[in-house]
Amino acid sequence: MVLGVYLPLVFGIVIAVTHYYANRVKVRRRHYSQKVISFAAGISITYVLLELFPTFTEVALSISKLLFISLLIGFITHHLIEKEIYKHNRSHQLVKLISIEENVFSFVYHVILGVVFVTLFQESLLEGIIAFIPILTFTLVSTLPMEPHHSKWKAALMASSTVLGVLFALLWKTIPVGFEFFLVGLATGVLLFTVIRHHIPFGRDGNIGYFTIGFITYALFIVMTWYI
Repeated sequence: MVLGVYLPLVFGIVIAVTHYYANRVKVRRRHYSQKVISFAAGISITYVLLELFPTFTEVALSISKLLFISLLIGFITHHLIEKEIYKHNRSHQLVKLISIEENVFSFVYHVILGVVFVTLFQESLLEGIIAFIPILTFTLVSTLPMEPHHSKWKAALMASSTVLGVLFALLWKTIPVGFEFFLVGLATGVLLFTVIRHHIPFGRDGNIGYFTIGFITYALFIVMTWYI
């Protein structure tokens, strides 16, 4: 019980620190970024398909099939928001509006990830630990936002979003299970969309070797946990 409280908070702080420095040092502009992005994409897509989606499906079937709607909402939300911004604004306004949209979306999504993190830890310590690495790598190479914040306070606020989600879930101890897994569905849909759309390099971009190492390593790890 104690580990179920403190481990999500400790891991949430680690994710927050990673979030802060990944933005400040412009990870996506480094010469090694394609290797890191490819490796992280391999881990993330493996986690979603082998662990997060099956876990969500098992619970959703036991509660209500309507929970699967949250997957769809999570998958299409970011796409629809971006399309609306591009459709209804002139080119000189797009950079500012897209930046605002990315920051708001990133903040809200990482708060949700914090809540989901605690939910998975409450399912089992192993579930939470398995989730930690994909969430960490997703945060490290996340395209939301791509540009570094000029204000350290703004960067710190954005980075704190995962911890805020963790604290919210820990303090609100009576969150309905249905709502918890609605958020898990949202997170799964967004993560799946983001990894496919932004993190898996297309064409000549990326490094297939690091992507392969990422998904094989994490697939073996997840399969091993099935027999523990």
